Amino acid sequence: MGEQCGISLSYVDAHLHLADQGFAGRIQQAIDDSNENNVRYLLSNAMDYKTSTETIDLAKRYPSKVFAAIGVHPWTVTNTTDYHLDKFQRLIEENVGYVKAIGEIGLDGKYTQDAGLKKKQLEVFKFFLSLAERNRLPTAIHSRLAVDQVLDTLPAFHIPKVLLHWYDGPVDKLGLIKEKGYRISIGPAVFYSRTISEIARYADLDMILSETDGPVKYRGPFQGRLTQPSFVLDVVRKVAEIKTVGIDAVREAVWSNFQDLINHYPERQ
Repeated sequence: MGEQCGISLSYVDAHLHLADQGFAGRIQQAIDDSNENNVRYLLSNAMDYKTSTETIDLAKRYPSKVFAAIGVHPWTVTNTTDYHLDKFQRLIEENVGYVKAIGEIGLDGKYTQDAGLKKKQLEVFKFFLSLAERNRLPTAIHSRLAVDQVLDTLPAFHIPKVLLHWYDGPVDKLGLIKEKGYRISIGPAVFYSRTISEIARYADLDMILSETDGPVKYRGPFQGRLTQPSFVLDVVRKVAEIKTVGIDAVREAVWSNFQDLINHYPERQ
C-alpha cells in the first residue's frame, strides 16, 4: 500500500476513538506517533452523531492515515434518547470514501440491566446493521457480555465484513466466529488479562487484528501512560509470544486481515 520515508508501514490500529475527549489537544501527537512507529492506518470509531461528524473531519484532515467509522455506541443508547439516526445515511452519501465502516455499534450486557434499554440497544444495533447492509460497509461491533445475542442478530443482515472489537470471550465461540468469516481485534489488555491471552492463543491468525481502543488507558506495562497507536507494536509482539510464532508472522497476518477489511470499502472520490 505504499511507503513513507522509505519504510514500509505495516502495522494498523484497527479500533480507536480519535474524536474522544481523551485525545483533545493531542491528535497530532497520535498521528506523529503512528508515523514514527510504522502504524500505517488508524480506523477511528465514533460514539454518537457528533463524534461521527468529527471523525469524518479527521479522515479528511489525514486522508492517507485516518479512516472513519460512524455510528452510535450502545453506551450512548443507555445515556440518551437523541441518536439522530435519520442523519446517518446522508453522512455516508456526502462522504463516500471517507466513511469506511459502521462503528462503534453493538450491544452491552454489563451496564444495561433495564429491559427497556436493552430493547432500545437492540433496535439501534439493528438500525445500523441495516445501514451497513444498504451501503455495503463493514461493521465494528461492541459485544461485552452480549456475544450470543450479537451472533444471533448478525445472520439476518448481509454485512460484507464484521470486526468484533476487543473480543473478550468466550473462547469456545472462536470457531463459530471464524466459520462466519468474522474477525476479532486484540489490544493491550492481552498483557494482563488471562481471558484475552487465551483468546490470542486459540484464535487463528487469519482472524486477528490489532487495536488500542485509545484513549482507553491500560494497566500492566502501560500503567500511567497515555494510549498511543504505537501500542499495537507491543500487542503484535505479545500475540506472537503467546502463539510461539515469529513477530513477522503476526504482523503480516494482521496487515493482510486489515487489507481484506478495507478492500470492501468504496473508494474515495
